[in-house]
Amino acid sequence: MNATSTDTSFSYLLIGSGRVARHLGHYFNLLNISFQSWDRSQDPHALARKVSPATHILLAISDSALQGFYRQHLAGHDDKVIVHFSGAHSYEGMIAAHPLMTFGPELYELSTYQKMYFTLTGADSLAEVLPGLNNKFSVIFSAEKARYHALCVLGGNFVTLLIAKMLEDFAEMKIPAEAAQVYLETVLKNTLAEPDRALTGPLVRKDVPTVNANLEALKNDPYHEIYQAFLKTYWPDFPKK
Repeated sequence: MNATSTDTSFSYLLIGSGRVARHLGHYFNLLNISFQSWDRSQDPHALARKVSPATHILLAISDSALQGFYRQHLAGHDDKVIVHFSGAHSYEGMIAAHPLMTFGPELYELSTYQKMYFTLTGADSLAEVLPGLNNKFSVIFSAEKARYHALCVLGGNFVTLLIAKMLEDFAEMKIPAEAAQVYLETVLKNTLAEPDRALTGPLVRKDVPTVNANLEALKNDPYHEIYQAFLKTYWPDFPKK
């Protein structure tokens, strides 16, 4: 059951059933914000009935489905605030409110959601887009979104892949995941505190023998090319053998 809000100045309809929808709905419940919900498993005829009273329609669906869904079900509803959560794209008739957050399978505590940052495109304040939320936000232009999202992928998704690779191969060596925890947490802490000075290791030391040993150890591993790509970026004049 959805929590009940005492504020009736806005009415949410949350569309979708994926992780963004689940986490956002949970956040609303923790804040006692009332909302209606709809997804493809429900009666299609119920959608129009739920759209009618809503002031804010939140499209927590895949990027590829956004334009088609809007054109089929929401075009012409100029009295509604229609919000999507894509970090990479902008669409006419909709406001973008991208949560700078990773949404795992488990739901979070209220304090985690409250610290979540949003980037807006098509609006000047979060209160206009997501009333009832007091999260911090920034406004970016539509032309900046593709680069913004690419940076999110670099700093978030790719880091996840690198850490997962490290832990997987450590497990083959019988090194437990918790052995890397302090190391990884300290790397992140130092990077956030001083990003220009946090990097350590053979690239910073210009340690050619160690880098060559690393590359040799990865020669039959797909991550060999990834190591080389970072090496080319950070140390473009690395002396090849």
